[in-house]
Amino acid sequence: MRKSTIAALMSVVLPGAGLFYCGRVRAALVNLVIALAVPLVAVWAGFPGEHVLWLILAIAAGSAGFAHVTAEKFFAASE
Repeated sequence: MRKSTIAALMSVVLPGAGLFYCGRVRAALVNLVIALAVPLVAVWAGFPGEHVLWLILAIAAGSAGFAHVTAEKFFAASE
């Protein structure tokens, strides 16, 4: 399995984990904080539960895509 795929899968499970895998610790922490804060704000604002779940899914997909692209650039440069 390619390292970029591993990074993407890690970020689907825990947003920011794939960036951490690539050595981008600061970006990983920012990604994690945003991924936790946005759904909490949505719940606080009174969004319906189903919409919050779609929001969490969208954040996980975006995090995975960002980790995948970052890993491709990171690991291509180190080879």
